[in-house]
Amino acid sequence: MLDLEKRTPEQQKTSENAIKDSKVLAELLNGLLSKKTSVRYNNFKAVYLISEEHPEVLYPKWDFFVNMLVSQENALTFQAVHILANLAKVDEAGRFQKIFEQFYDLVNGDELIPAAHVAYVSHKIVKANPELANKITDKLLNLDKATYKHKELVQANALKSFSEYFDSITDKDKIVSLAKELQKNKSSKAKKEATEFLKKWRPK
Repeated sequence: MLDLEKRTPEQQKTSENAIKDSKVLAELLNGLLSKKTSVRYNNFKAVYLISEEHPEVLYPKWDFFVNMLVSQENALTFQAVHILANLAKVDEAGRFQKIFEQFYDLVNGDELIPAAHVAYVSHKIVKANPELANKITDKLLNLDKATYKHKELVQANALKSFSEYFDSITDKDKIVSLAKELQKNKSSKAKKEATEFLKKWRPK
């Protein structure tokens, strides 16, 4: 996964300028669609900072990020996943509920990267929408229709999210069973997440 916590002084400054100037913000968003990977990445880091610290600035651009979410480009999709997850905390209009299926269909799709990112941010969605806890948990547990390889990586990220809202989950046994299964997996990431989860939440 991307190390989203790392930020350069330039990215921090760009995000601060975009908050103050709508023209800078527009240029920043346009850059997310650039054909140049370096431009897309740097702009995304700045936009991500805004979505974390001042989500209300980006919330009016909700539809822009939804269009990224449903694009055919994985790079745009996973960026939208992270931004929308951060915007959920200021989503008083209930817009996320309208894209819920589109968002979570990604975990049962054809591409590993978007699926892994959805699992990674799911705890943020639950925090913003506690009533969706069990529904989201069901989506993350049932990957039967997914055609990508290495489902254990998505499950590992899901377990990381489950750990953040475990108290809100009704059927805890399924989560514990998943953790025990992942402890036996060949993936070092899966084993690590499973071990950390069980250390924190294993029934006494």
